[in-house]
Amino acid sequence: MSNDKLTISLNEVLFFFTRAGFGVNAPVGVAEDFARSNIWIAENGFDPCLCSLNALESIDKKISSLDVQYKETKKGISFYSSKDVYLSSLVASVAAIDRINLDIQDKELVIENVDYPILVVAAMGANKCVGLQVTWQDEIKNEHLVKFTSLDTWELVSSNLEHVELSKGASMTIQPISSETKQTSRVSTKKYIISKEKNKILQSGVAVGENWQGVYSFFSRCLVKSTVESRASGAGAGLVDTD
Repeated sequence: MSNDKLTISLNEVLFFFTRAGFGVNAPVGVAEDFARSNIWIAENGFDPCLCSLNALESIDKKISSLDVQYKETKKGISFYSSKDVYLSSLVASVAAIDRINLDIQDKELVIENVDYPILVVAAMGANKCVGLQVTWQDEIKNEHLVKFTSLDTWELVSSNLEHVELSKGASMTIQPISSETKQTSRVSTKKYIISKEKNKILQSGVAVGENWQGVYSFFSRCLVKSTVESRASGAGAGLVDTD
């Protein structure tokens, strides 16, 4: 089957993406949360491979760092990378959710220079954040606003909705939803109702395109290479069903 027609299940998203996270040496909890975020991405009709392959490659090429630091500001908390590179969205997502769970109330949570903002958004969706909004301007000046209005519905307001999952390099601000948020002059709005798309996914599977092979290559790093020693120690499948 060609990659552009390949479909996988939500359970397979969890299985493969967790291990793809291991493939770039992400901690266990970070890799698991990364996979759950990709389930949410799939449930909203996006290709999780398109969203996440670049994030994995950025860590692998040391363009992004899994090292996250924080500082207190007058308006709240700011997370950032201690190195002169992007902050990886894999670890930024976990840090953001941990802070949100402590209740940010009327304070701002800023994530500085994160590589792929959509993964932070996905983590918030996967963790059922409601009543919060996220704003950012990426490195090519596209502006985005996400509002989590209910458990089943979220809204994306953007100066460019095309491939928002590839929006790169931004400082994101997370705060309670406000009617006073500044809007871009060229606005496109799309509302997502998760239950509708999720029902489609459960029937037809998650479509993954040409980027699947890249994700699979990171997954493959976790596989034990077949050697005489590994087989002797019990690695690999048996020759018959009863092995």
